Amino acid sequence: MRNTKRIAVAAAVGLFLMSVLSVGPLAAARAEDVSGQEKDAVAYKQAYALVLEEKWDAARKAMEDIARTFPKSAWVDDARFWSCFSLEKLNASMETAFKCYQDFIRAYPASDWVKEARANMVRLSRTLAKAGKPEYETVIRSMESGDEEDIKLAALYALQNIGDAEALKTIIDLYDKSDNAKLRGRIVFMLEDMDAPQAMTKLADIARRDPDPDVRRAALFALAGHGGPEAVAVLKEVVRSDAPAGVRQAALFALAEAKDPGTLALLTDIALTDPNADMARTAAFAIQDIKGREASEALRRILSEAKNRSVREAALYSLADRSEAETLPLLKDILLKGADPDLARAALFQVAEIKGPESLGVLKEVLASSKDSELREAALFAIAEHGGEGVKETLLDIALNSQDEGLAERAVFALQDLKGALGTESLFELMKNAKSPRARRAVVYLLMDEKGGAPVAVLTRILKEETDPEIRQQAVMALGQSKSDDAVPALLELAKGKDRRLATAAVMALGEIGTPKAKEALMEILEKKDGGGAPVPEPRG
Repeated sequence: MRNTKRIAVAAAVGLFLMSVLSVGPLAAARAEDVSGQEKDAVAYKQAYALVLEEKWDAARKAMEDIARTFPKSAWVDDARFWSCFSLEKLNASMETAFKCYQDFIRAYPASDWVKEARANMVRLSRTLAKAGKPEYETVIRSMESGDEEDIKLAALYALQNIGDAEALKTIIDLYDKSDNAKLRGRIVFMLEDMDAPQAMTKLADIARRDPDPDVRRAALFALAGHGGPEAVAVLKEVVRSDAPAGVRQAALFALAEAKDPGTLALLTDIALTDPNADMARTAAFAIQDIKGREASEALRRILSEAKNRSVREAALYSLADRSEAETLPLLKDILLKGADPDLARAALFQVAEIKGPESLGVLKEVLASSKDSELREAALFAIAEHGGEGVKETLLDIALNSQDEGLAERAVFALQDLKGALGTESLFELMKNAKSPRARRAVVYLLMDEKGGAPVAVLTRILKEETDPEIRQQAVMALGQSKSDDAVPALLELAKGKDRRLATAAVMALGEIGTPKAKEALMEILEKKDGGGAPVPEPRG
């Protein structure tokens, strides 16, 4: 609820500032009056605008006025926090500012600003302790013994911002004393951002020994971010250790991120020899993050030699973004052997991504010789996606001559997906000559889906020359969708004919057109039908 309120106030403050800049404070105040908002909310927005403008003295006075004038307002805790913050910005003594934040937390323990206030207290107490006031060390120490996690976290962030050697020592001491995995995980992220050798040493210790797998994984990736021989050595050590599988897998991915030259050989060896299939598969996936020809060669070796099917699959997917012609022989072997249909389909679309006549030849070979009907259909669309010389002719030949009804139909749709797809006249010729009824019907669907619908002249030709009742029915529907008076004569003729199914469809199509000419045709049908003809719909429009 409070977060939503803050967003609304932020937006309103923006508008308020715009109004102040454009028409002056008086007009802005009048605009606020007109808005009908509560007076405390208006006052807070005006005071917060002063904070945004960094007018600290005016902001503190305005915030104090809100606290006195509206003691029960929902905004009073916000006002108290910003009063303390403004006080600090006005270079008041650090002890005065510390006391202000302390009083704020005691008065409003449930406020959304408590975490920020605590962080500011830790920062101030750290500086005061260094200035010879050791009593403020108790604030720092409270995070080591306090039960409230948010106090500890606030203190941690404050220490991180200080960034000196003493702060790093305090953070490491806190890690060693904490049994809270979430807090230890936050400490890992802080150590990652520190360049000191002690931070690296501690991360290595956490990666080897932390009892929580998530914390260990975070430390492994933090080490990879640091990089260098020491980090790589720790990552390799964890990979070869008896750590839980999830931790070892994280170490593999972290190794790939570390970009050490010796990592590729290790990952390849694990992919080919590790008895744990999950580890071997993870190693193959990790190689995906390593660029260069040597990594591609390693993946091809794994794809060819790995005994575990899931490891080969991982190598195949890791090769997907590389689109290298050197991989074609392996992909072709997977496709034509047909031992693993799922792997073959994945290999097929990788072939389509490799441009050139060699890859197109592989796709055509699959289309011609594979016994897997789904794979042949996938090859057909892959050929269309691949493009290149002879593709249009290949698809057209299948659409015209294939005895496989499904394949012929899909060849029609694949043709339409090509650049420079068939025009209306070519589609009409294809419909006339295709051996597959499904392919011919697919042509009519394409004609109907053309922008603006199929030309009436083409649909009329279909009705006159076609004998397939399904295709004729489709043509009648398309004539109705054309909304054209040019379609009325053909539809009227059909409506008067003896084929009751087609006559009914023609009458419905006339109703769909709904023009005066179509209405005249419907009236003519009504006058000549003697109660036994097709039903005549109410014309639209």
